Amino acid sequence: MKKQLLIAAVAATMTSVAMADISISGSANIKMAGKALSTDAAAVQSSSQNMDIDITGSNGATKVFANLDFDNSGTAVGNLNVDKLYMTTAIGSVNVKAGDWSSCVGMVEGVQKCTTTDNSIALSTTVAGLTVGVSGGMSNDSANNSFSVSGKVAGLDFKIKDNENTYTNISVKGDVAVGTGTGFYVEQMSRDAADSDATLVAAHTVVNGVTLKAASYEADTAGVTAGSNTGDIRPLGTSLVGDYHTAHADDLTTIKDIKGFGINTDVAGNNVNVVVGNYDTATLNGLDFADIVVTRKLAAGTTLDMSYGKMDTSATADTTNYGAIINVKF
Repeated sequence: MKKQLLIAAVAATMTSVAMADISISGSANIKMAGKALSTDAAAVQSSSQNMDIDITGSNGATKVFANLDFDNSGTAVGNLNVDKLYMTTAIGSVNVKAGDWSSCVGMVEGVQKCTTTDNSIALSTTVAGLTVGVSGGMSNDSANNSFSVSGKVAGLDFKIKDNENTYTNISVKGDVAVGTGTGFYVEQMSRDAADSDATLVAAHTVVNGVTLKAASYEADTAGVTAGSNTGDIRPLGTSLVGDYHTAHADDLTTIKDIKGFGINTDVAGNNVNVVVGNYDTATLNGLDFADIVVTRKLAAGTTLDMSYGKMDTSATADTTNYGAIINVKF
């Protein structure tokens, strides 16, 4: 009898959870990174663990999203942060989003990486097939107010985002009828501050199953002066720039210009990405870099990324950077 009551209680609980329409998903990773300067024989190594839990609660057209970030960046005691927490709903044809969510400037994190908003609200709707939206801080801070338009025109995806008194960003990407698998991405960041603009141009094509790609990034000044050039030239896929990979050596806050070429192909069940290029800082020109990233699928939902690269830090010195990441999604 007691067992029957227990089973009935568990079944009732499961039914109530199902009726609440709550879903849980997430991802986790373990990272290892190391670097060694040519002027110093001692290598510096680090490791970290991270897990993200995404919780979604739904009631009709209204949804609430929460992201829990468990982070242990090489310390014995980790941190738990509510990284994102926001609600979405609709009022007629107007979509409403309120809270803290991941907000991106361009279509990829090429020039500027995505950041989490702070107590913001956004309204969007569809006009002539295009998505038009406005957003801003609920504290009525005009510095965070922005207007955006995105959609598809002539087969090309585009996005325009204007942040009041800060910047206007235009990004366009699409495929072109040249060869096989040919496409491009262009992003222009025009900031209101003097001498702080940046441009990213990238293209790729496929030849005999091998993807060939190239990218060029140019800024008026290094990102520290410009303010927010925090991206990682994502279309190139190098592990050495930005936080695309754990083995990064530098980022756009110190890089002024960069040009790179790469190939991507599958070899014996591994995806191999090789990139070579050169870059300038505010004070140094013609610095070279080269790296390789190998990705292999393991068990269901699990991948292993390994990287190794070298990057000049001056005309007479360089750094060797390497890393590995085990990723799992659930």
